[in-house]
Amino acid sequence: MPRILKVKRRISTGTNPGEKWLARIFHNETVGFEEIAEMISETSTLSAGDILNTLRQLETVVTWNLLQGNPVELGDLGKFYFKITAKAVDTLEEVTAETITRKYVRFRPSKRFYKKLRETKTTFVDLDIKGLPSKTGNETPTP
Repeated sequence: MPRILKVKRRISTGTNPGEKWLARIFHNETVGFEEIAEMISETSTLSAGDILNTLRQLETVVTWNLLQGNPVELGDLGKFYFKITAKAVDTLEEVTAETITRKYVRFRPSKRFYKKLRETKTTFVDLDIKGLPSKTGNETPTP
């Protein structure tokens, strides 16, 4: 269950600027390939090493395909796309590699995964983190 913090931020844009409170997700520690391989090995007959090798190969093949411009769909997880943003120019001849301002990967969850995201329950928590004022006294579950 994701944990949510209540944080105070200075909002400088929009029709009602000023100090506002908003919800922000508190990210736990990142789970890497090694941890994922261990988790999978506990529920399968494969060793953590076999699974880790498969995950590393998946990483390589997904990277190859994305860099070739091929979207990659990973089952119920969703689809990854290579994307760019570019500066608009007046003529066809002006469109060059220098007009590309950003290269990135976009992830689009599958309908099934997106439904799970929407249905996920969250918990508001108080954590004593410098720069994140959140003092409500207790955890409050939310739908």
